[in-house]
Amino acid sequence: MLDFLVKPLQAPFVQQALAEIVVLSLIVGVVGVYVVLRGLSFFSLALSHAIFPAVVIAYTTGLSYILVSLAAGIVVSLLIGLVSRNKRVGNEAAIGSLYTGVFALGIVLISAAKSNKRLSEILFGRLFGVGWDDVVISLIVGVIVLFIMFIVRKEFLLTSFDPDMGRAMGLPTAALDLLFFALMSVTVIVSLPAVGNIQIIALLVTPPATARLLTERFRTMALLSVITALLGGISGIYLAYHLDLVPGATVVVTLTSLFLLTLFFAPRKGLLAIWFARRHLLTENPTISSK
Repeated sequence: MLDFLVKPLQAPFVQQALAEIVVLSLIVGVVGVYVVLRGLSFFSLALSHAIFPAVVIAYTTGLSYILVSLAAGIVVSLLIGLVSRNKRVGNEAAIGSLYTGVFALGIVLISAAKSNKRLSEILFGRLFGVGWDDVVISLIVGVIVLFIMFIVRKEFLLTSFDPDMGRAMGLPTAALDLLFFALMSVTVIVSLPAVGNIQIIALLVTPPATARLLTERFRTMALLSVITALLGGISGIYLAYHLDLVPGATVVVTLTSLFLLTLFFAPRKGLLAIWFARRHLLTENPTISSK
């Protein structure tokens, strides 16, 4: 058992991967809670796919992929917001139409690129290939994102639970939404090298979705979300190392397994707990079953 835990730590690429997943867990654990509470899981998927062609352009032109992707994320967010205002289109149709089209553009750009080896890593991640420079960038971005979210935490909470109340109180809800979209874009961007474009939605949404099955309190939910991300990320890296698996995908599978276990066995919100509660209710009140 000791060899299982210690041996991977002797490899520099595992050390870097663990450092990266710890930093990302802190970021996605908090940002993801707001994503789930606001019902933006599908939007975050669209955002990650929409950023993909920007990353391709950045790598082929030598520009900063963080700046180019951030600009693309904001533009796509605005486009979705404008299109969804048309009641004949709707929010989900607007997101579905735009993100699939933009993602297809990224595929076209990859096929036109002379060398797409590194670009393909953006699709599937390179967790065992991240360097200390990636860890430092993630750490700096994470500190900035979490600091901003701490400053406007009350406004974010109010607009997440009751946006109508926020507007009634005079809060700039549109500006707050745009700020959150920007923070979510940055979170997606810094996570791309680790898990890839296709799997980023799992890293961002699965930990908070798991935490929500365990508590209704926001602070506890955020803490459990971070812990879930850490547990799934570190466990996934160890499994990937010992079983010679793709690390990013293994992390996602581990997080999904934790979600499914929580879905079935959560004390109050789990499927088994709900089933036992209903069975107990029917036993105590047999007239209910007859109705």
